[in-house]
Amino acid sequence: MNSPRTAKKDGISTLSGISKNHPSIIGLCEIENADVLNHLVASEPMAKGKYEIAHFDSPDMRGIDVALLYAKKDFKPSFKKAIRVTLPETERPTRDILYVKGTIKKGPEIHVFVNHWPSRYGGADESEYKRLAAAKTLRNQIDSIRALEPNAHIVCMGDFNDYPNNKSVSEILGIGTEENSLPMCNLMDGLAETHRGSYNYRGNWGFLDQIIVSCSLQNQELPNILDGATAPYYVPEMIYTNKNGKESPSRTYGGPNYYGGYSDHLPVYTVLAY
Repeated sequence: MNSPRTAKKDGISTLSGISKNHPSIIGLCEIENADVLNHLVASEPMAKGKYEIAHFDSPDMRGIDVALLYAKKDFKPSFKKAIRVTLPETERPTRDILYVKGTIKKGPEIHVFVNHWPSRYGGADESEYKRLAAAKTLRNQIDSIRALEPNAHIVCMGDFNDYPNNKSVSEILGIGTEENSLPMCNLMDGLAETHRGSYNYRGNWGFLDQIIVSCSLQNQELPNILDGATAPYYVPEMIYTNKNGKESPSRTYGGPNYYGGYSDHLPVYTVLAY
């Protein structure tokens, strides 16, 4: 399963390149509309994966949504909904959180949340309250599931626009803290020490894009996340090197300028075995 932003350029498919058999579940951010998704899953080599789509139009006025693609042979959804993230009335609405519940082929039920939390526009501290609102919304959903099913298998993925140690993730979701903690594990914790991150800000790599799972998926029983199987994905064409030798994701746009790259974020992925 993975959480990327872009799909295909110059015949190289970012999505299908992650797995020889095509990823089973793909979380997507900044989707313009359903037509884009329909075109994507019908295009080669994606068409070989026989993907279905979970998508709702979000209230974001720019028309950038989240979506989930799932291979029919691997995952059967039973319920889908868009979860509204409520911000102060003076704020422009943000993206919904997409929730999809389904069953892995010959396996258990899992709960999947695709996120694209409010950006850091205007400053990380000044905009933090928006991401805290998104985190509280996600936390409430997870708490509701666990109240009925304490050992539920839960996967949260997407662009959180915060790092694993920021308050929205570490405190509101309670990941990595003893108080107010959820039995959830952030697969990106410590990963920046051995891998480049998914995003580069002023020369520093980090993980704004994360995959957070219930600890039941890291207990060495089936299903479980394979050790060492979580990483950002990239090929050389997805990396831009400036004149000083500094690397960053090869972006599509920089302000109004079109650069023709992939994205300013790298996709991240993990392997769930059953």
